[in-house]
Amino acid sequence: MPLRPKDKSEGFTLVEFLVALLVFAIGILALTSLQIFVLRSDISAHHQAQAVQIAYSMMDRLRSNRSAAMAGSYNIPNAAAISVGDGNPPLADDDLADWNANELSLLPNADAIINCTTSGNCTITISWSDAQGDPNVPTPTTTLSGNI
Repeated sequence: MPLRPKDKSEGFTLVEFLVALLVFAIGILALTSLQIFVLRSDISAHHQAQAVQIAYSMMDRLRSNRSAAMAGSYNIPNAAAISVGDGNPPLADDDLADWNANELSLLPNADAIINCTTSGNCTITISWSDAQGDPNVPTPTTTLSGNI
């Protein structure tokens, strides 16, 4: 059997291999970037869901102590205005202190505004930091309004 001369179009050259490797590396980097974006979005969505649950929890507390809420005992301009509960009546300061320590503190750099009118219309606004290393991200806020 005679030997045939090798055709130059057979096989890969080193340049072709390096180009294929470069294309593969760019694809892997794109997937990594996508994964980081998905993780950040997941954390943001988790914080948003927590904020909604925390606002509903306070609304339930306002409903359970309706007269104090309508009297303005729960009204706060920010989370820094929440005093430490003393365990004695009235219940509002203990409610706010417990809510702040056990629920609002779950969000990063959380702040809250609570305003109830004498007619029972209450608004709870919760804001938190969602920067995740990016200082250009705006502060997210969720607001819950309802009649107690």
